[in-house]
Amino acid sequence: MMHSLVEEFGWSLYLRLNPRPSHSLSKSAQTWSPYTQVRINTITDRHWHQTEFVARPLSKRWTGKLQPLLAINASRLLIAAGTLVYSYVFRPSTKASVAPSVRLECVYSTSSSRNPQSDITGLACVDDDGLDRTIFLGYDNGIIERVVLPPFRDDSRESSRETPISIDDGYRSILHFHGEDIIESLSTTSSHLLSLSSNGTAGLTPLTSAHTSPQTIELDSRSWSSYLSNRSSTPYAAFGTSDINPLTIHHIQPSHISSHPSILLSPSLNPESRPSAVYAIDVAPSFSPWGASDQIIISGWYDGFVRVHDLRSSSRLNPAHAMTSPDRPSAISLIPTLTFADPWSFEPIYSLSSGGGSGAYIAAGSARHSVVSFFDVRKSSTPTTILDATSPTSPTTLDSPHRGGGWSVHAPGNDSSPVYSLIVDGPRVYGANQSRGFVFDFGLGVQETTYPALDLQALSSQPHQRRPGRGSARHRADEELKRSSKNPAGFYVTQYPHDRSSGF
Repeated sequence: MMHSLVEEFGWSLYLRLNPRPSHSLSKSAQTWSPYTQVRINTITDRHWHQTEFVARPLSKRWTGKLQPLLAINASRLLIAAGTLVYSYVFRPSTKASVAPSVRLECVYSTSSSRNPQSDITGLACVDDDGLDRTIFLGYDNGIIERVVLPPFRDDSRESSRETPISIDDGYRSILHFHGEDIIESLSTTSSHLLSLSSNGTAGLTPLTSAHTSPQTIELDSRSWSSYLSNRSSTPYAAFGTSDINPLTIHHIQPSHISSHPSILLSPSLNPESRPSAVYAIDVAPSFSPWGASDQIIISGWYDGFVRVHDLRSSSRLNPAHAMTSPDRPSAISLIPTLTFADPWSFEPIYSLSSGGGSGAYIAAGSARHSVVSFFDVRKSSTPTTILDATSPTSPTTLDSPHRGGGWSVHAPGNDSSPVYSLIVDGPRVYGANQSRGFVFDFGLGVQETTYPALDLQALSSQPHQRRPGRGSARHRADEELKRSSKNPAGFYVTQYPHDRSSGF
């Protein structure tokens, strides 16, 4: 009797209390029993804890050095690189022992007579009632497009799926209010689009009416990243810039976005700390140990630190130490609640995403050597402990980043590139550098057929710079991309712990 109650109600109740959302597994999870889902989640968590994963390139090397972007929804992973958008669809698996597969659906070309040869610099998915084909694209010429990806007739030939398909004008509509400045960042909710240009113009555009003009504000600084939240009691926009205050929160009222920041997110308690730049912004996932809250903001900085701020925190920087400008009203200045860094590489952080096993990991992409660093927030000490940050006599603690419990890994191929974009999606971490997209899969049942078929010779078909003493181009390429000895479906990658005494 008890066993049947557990089977009927217990596992499903456990799943509701401990959700593990994943876009690429969501369709498969609909066919799995609650017990099967709990079992898969448990095994996946163990793989994350033991750093057991399969590393795969997702394609052959692109021509040239690109700055790709990733976006994801319930049906597909999208990689924008140059003027192309690669669409990878998620295929369900009815067997728990076989991982759901990811297949290249097709490649879309965004070049047109209205927008010729402009590189994509912003990418975001938007809710479209389950169609999962509507995206926003930003370009280096200042244009923003709402695009509905046209259906693709799959004739099962790999070559046909790799041939770029032009997107007709009927599937596209243009927004153009940023002049000719590069669109650096796009962020969406179900009701709004937030766009940010390189010169610091931010636009908030309602999606409910095509005829509503966007509201714009000027940040007056070189701008890099943004995040739009409507899950908080007070909606807000977060902006990452190169400025005296590089990470700011602007609250959004029913009718407008505040032109001045309401909250400044300081890098530390140290009044001597120099201004930096913030290249990446994320929030805690819905199933994080911190709780489901958009009040917890994760950011990647030029100085190589990942900082976590809690907008509900009372730990504020002493107003006498806050760095303010005379033309802006005073704002609350919050210090980080947690700070992380790879102690062996203080390269700028170019990309961020959070989630993974138990929702407890932060993945950070560095500016060199395609390194992705992972930090387990459950193993962190509190680095910035203070008695009373608002008191002039209060002792202050300088940045002391948490360095234990973390590890880093190079993307397949050990490319010298930055990791420009990251998405942690349950058991999978999707990333992209200047050469290709890649994935680290911590899940169960990863096989050769889980991801697109790879040919080592095709993967390395693009020319490389000759390095002395390395022999032929084919030999050099085989050194860069080698099959893993642990799992025949994976490729060898170099990884290292942040605490060298721990080993793997």
